Amino acid sequence: MTTMKQLITLCAAFSALGLHAQSYEILQHSQPINIVELPQLNSEDRECNISLLPNGNSLFFMSHRPSRGGSGGSGDIFQSDFVNGAWQAPVALASINTFSGEDEPTFSSDGTEMYYQSWAGDWRSMGGPYYRAEKRNGTWVKTGSMGANINRFFSLQSQANFGFGTDGMAVSADGKLFIVACGPNYNGPMDMYYSVKQQGEWSFPQIMGVSTQGDERSVFIAADNRTIYFSSDGMGGYGGLDIFKVQIENNGKLGEPVNIGAPFNTQANDMGFVASADGKSAFFIRNLDIYFADISALTEKIKPMDPSSTREDVTETPLKTDPTPNEAPRPKPLTLFFNHDADQPLAQELQKLKDFNPNGRPLLLQGYCDSDGNEAYNMDLAKRRCETVKNALIHLGIASELIEIQVHGEGDPAATNATEKGKAANRRVVIRLP
Repeated sequence: MTTMKQLITLCAAFSALGLHAQSYEILQHSQPINIVELPQLNSEDRECNISLLPNGNSLFFMSHRPSRGGSGGSGDIFQSDFVNGAWQAPVALASINTFSGEDEPTFSSDGTEMYYQSWAGDWRSMGGPYYRAEKRNGTWVKTGSMGANINRFFSLQSQANFGFGTDGMAVSADGKLFIVACGPNYNGPMDMYYSVKQQGEWSFPQIMGVSTQGDERSVFIAADNRTIYFSSDGMGGYGGLDIFKVQIENNGKLGEPVNIGAPFNTQANDMGFVASADGKSAFFIRNLDIYFADISALTEKIKPMDPSSTREDVTETPLKTDPTPNEAPRPKPLTLFFNHDADQPLAQELQKLKDFNPNGRPLLLQGYCDSDGNEAYNMDLAKRRCETVKNALIHLGIASELIEIQVHGEGDPAATNATEKGKAANRRVVIRLP
């Protein structure tokens, strides 16, 4: 853990040391607040990492309870819908859950796209541990990883720390901002990191200015794309983890965090706060169970912003695009295409490698297929395609240790698989400089 954290565009103008010593506003609520447990959602096992659809009618969370098609002990994602004035019994997402643990669901504004965590398989080579899924005909369908930079961040952290832990991830409803709470040890202090999506790709995660010398966990981005709820024990308060709220201002920086006060915060660890878009309902975690509170009569300081007052571009942030002095230009991604069911690229595609010069930088090879064949076969085919390109690069003098392979199979398609032209575009290996 560092003692002074880098200030970045989305961060407020303060340091981690200042945060730890500084006291923050604690909201005082004059209206009575009725907090109730939701026994129909809870179990004898752990519940955490809640996500609420913007319409407020579907709640998703991770639970360690046993589930069909999942693992129970390592965690699965469950869904409960609000029907006829009551929350229904949670249902496991059978098409998403595996025996390796799934967690931290978060959703697009219309609820048709999900981002989530999974430790299934060799997550490093599969582009994990964060993935995307789409809802098609009422079923969640996995569509690939969240990209090279997020994958590389976790791969490097895991390698450097001999393991790595997370406890809360969120993607804004507009799909532009990613925030995750993570650290070298699940039980140790964590920090919050963020990534923004630019030109269709997520940036390499950077630390956020709300991170302290203490522990930050359990993040949620409200439907306004600007209000962030998280828990911290490094900013003072009631003791243990307290729930805080911070908003992205019009200049793209973070405002001052606000402790949302009692009775939401106690001497125990309070976390996982999520609020509906209309500012009427809130859910949070206490004692590893899910609780509800009606916040409609409370001050606006605890609620998400009015959507009519928000701007769509506040999460945009300029990233470095020009090389620094004496730094060689970074080559653009290079794509090689393949024939159907072939692991050797088309002859003319190999010619592209002759003028490709990575200037001594490491390379990432991402392998893809069309949707013909089953998932396991396509993963193997995509891997063989990557290995073919890797051997060609080695033959051209690029050191083997500089080349990393990432297998996507039929996931993350570049075009539709409903046409032959689209399938041809999906049979590819993309060479990137992470």
